[in-house]
Amino acid sequence: ANVMDNCLRRFKISSYASVGEKFDPKLHEAVFTIPDKEKAENTVGIEISQGWKIGERILRAAKVGTVKH
Repeated sequence: ANVMDNCLRRFKISSYASVGEKFDPKLHEAVFTIPDKEKAENTVGIEISQGWKIGERILRAAKVGTVKH
């Protein structure tokens, strides 16, 4: 795993966290909505698959469930 991490780092490939962030269609692919009164509406409530970037460009958008009241 260390060799793989070094390779990803060398090419500036990194994952990014989505849960709790405001939904952004450039970063997230909304798969479904979830009702959750404790979280702010239009935020990411659950992450199904992690998003990846090359530098600042999106390689793969995170697949997420968004919060709706």
